Amino acid sequence: MSTDQAPAALSADDLLKRQKEVRKWVVLRGVLLGVLVAAWWMLFVPDSIVTSPMKYVLGVVVGLVATGGYLYQLRSVFQAPVVKD
Repeated sequence: MSTDQAPAALSADDLLKRQKEVRKWVVLRGVLLGVLVAAWWMLFVPDSIVTSPMKYVLGVVVGLVATGGYLYQLRSVFQAPVVKD
């Protein structure tokens, strides 16, 4: 016999607060991931691959792609749940 109890049902307001909080942290993690990838690209990509000024432009692009890819993979967090009647 298990002593685990089912979690209490949340009210609509509590559920909305929790969703907003989760979305905020997911976006923050996505942005930080993008900044980390962009910084790595700008600092550690050899000059023999790209020219120096282009390295910074491509770093920003790579950071945006990393952020977008992360948020795209977690798009279910941003979609409202479908309620079946």
